[in-house]
Amino acid sequence: MKVFLKTTVSIILTLIITASAAILTSFAAEKTTKKTLVQYTVKSFSDTKTSSKEYKCKVKNNSKNYIDIDFSDEGNNYRLSVTAKKKTSEKKPIVTIYYEKNGEMFTVKKYKITVNAPEKINFENVKINEKMTKSITLKNPYTKTYTFKYKKKIAKIYKSYTKKGEKYTYKVKGLKKGATTVKVYLKGTKKKIGSFNFTVGDYATKVKKNYKTLNLNYNAHGSSNYMKGCSINLDSILKHKKHKAVYSAIVDNEKVASTIIEDDTTYIYSTGKGETTAEIFQKIGKEKKKQIATIKINVTKTKMSFVCEQNMLWFDGGIFGSGDMREYLNPGDTLNLKKTIVNSLIDNIYTGSHFKKSLYSISYKSSDTSVVTVNSDGKATAKKVGLAEIKYTITFSDKSVFKGNCPIEVWQRENAA
Repeated sequence: MKVFLKTTVSIILTLIITASAAILTSFAAEKTTKKTLVQYTVKSFSDTKTSSKEYKCKVKNNSKNYIDIDFSDEGNNYRLSVTAKKKTSEKKPIVTIYYEKNGEMFTVKKYKITVNAPEKINFENVKINEKMTKSITLKNPYTKTYTFKYKKKIAKIYKSYTKKGEKYTYKVKGLKKGATTVKVYLKGTKKKIGSFNFTVGDYATKVKKNYKTLNLNYNAHGSSNYMKGCSINLDSILKHKKHKAVYSAIVDNEKVASTIIEDDTTYIYSTGKGETTAEIFQKIGKEKKKQIATIKINVTKTKMSFVCEQNMLWFDGGIFGSGDMREYLNPGDTLNLKKTIVNSLIDNIYTGSHFKKSLYSISYKSSDTSVVTVNSDGKATAKKVGLAEIKYTITFSDKSVFKGNCPIEVWQRENAA
């Protein structure tokens, strides 16, 4: 009898342990997620919580401070931010996300972090004329910025920058003829990540290779000043510009393209479809103006819908703006959507677009007519509280089409106090 009871208890305990292990396993992370970072960078990882319990975070194999971590439990989500401090050895830090229940620890996810040494970056060499300034864009995948070591008498690098994703734009200036090697370090460290040659000379001004043939757009119903690809700044197509030099252009056929001067800068703009050439001139001080290049100009007629597209970009606010822009109405209110579309995209004094009524038609469609209706004249009427999108289509006489939408949110009018 004792043997039977002992065997029975053993079986029951085994079943309990097995069941507990199964329960624990079900809460454990299925696998460890491997993440690779580069030294001096930061990466964030987040996910939706599967439990209402407070999530916590711990890290092991980090006695040598390979990484710094910042963890937050944010409502229905968690967020982990990892800062890579130095290259890891064979043992990689493991960050565990978990929660506790009845004294037990339940693993949600594990991150195995590998930190690599800083990247060596190949920087482009800079050639510039004396007393001239230009912008250079440098790759930067790090959270730190750069410091430079070079001969200060030859060049000057302005450390103010504009961050554009993983790139930084710096201003450089040639002070006097000569050359210097610029060594690039991560700010606050002794880590050299690259170098480039900075040469100041007396280089002849030339047209950049990509602009020896100038391709422009044209449409009679849109202003070239506000249409992408319809005008270009003459200075932007030249390299090795000289100090105090004035650059100008003469176009052979002004029915195809012409020039205009605004704020001491010459622009070439399209005036009609076709091909022509332009002579580029340079004048320094009292020197005689001299021709430095001849370029080809090819103007292609663009579609009417392209004018609308450019005007859409011009108006970055209101119902045609980027992001979650909406029109708000109360039940019973109306909106003249056609007038808004025409004033902004079709006939606008600021952008210079102008289409006769015979050149286009507009159709409208509501995503939810129980909330907002719209008739063939573009009159939108709010019916009840809710959200609806009014999709509109502009069809032009050249068969090009422009489509857009206007989200309209209907709110209940509040009673006056």
